[in-house]
Amino acid sequence: MKRLLVVALLVLAASSGYRVYGSPETGTGSLTLPQPAPNTGEEAPNFGADRRDGGNFELSDEGVYVLTFWSTLNKDTADARPEFEEMARDYAEEGVSFAVVYVSNVPESEEDVPYDVLQDGSGELTAMYNVKRVPRLFLIDDGTIELVQNGYYQENEERLRENLDRILSGKT
Repeated sequence: MKRLLVVALLVLAASSGYRVYGSPETGTGSLTLPQPAPNTGEEAPNFGADRRDGGNFELSDEGVYVLTFWSTLNKDTADARPEFEEMARDYAEEGVSFAVVYVSNVPESEEDVPYDVLQDGSGELTAMYNVKRVPRLFLIDDGTIELVQNGYYQENEERLRENLDRILSGKT
């Protein structure tokens, strides 16, 4: 019992010292740490990739892109898919390019969809965009990231539509 009390006091003292003397960079649990790059307001990494249908996809410094990272093993991906598909159809005539990067296998159901389907078998795109969890979505306007969404929530579609409408209204 005496040993347990000594260990508990040592752990308490060490954690208290860490919280008091640690800076935000030490990851003390505060929310002051920045989101992983790339983030809103930063330059979007350009890339070219093969589409699943055999064509090429290019993300450049010109145009409006909605780029999202999905996995077949993730429930949020399945939940996000219908709204993403509807949005891609709604903005097709506006010149917005929608693309999905699968970090795992691409499902067979991704045949006749209104967005480009890419597979990141090597993990290069996932690393380039620092994707640790899926879904992770980027709204990119002329090479600058305008919006980053981590995870999937019902409010994501509305927020994405508001940002797309704002960007497109400034282009007309």
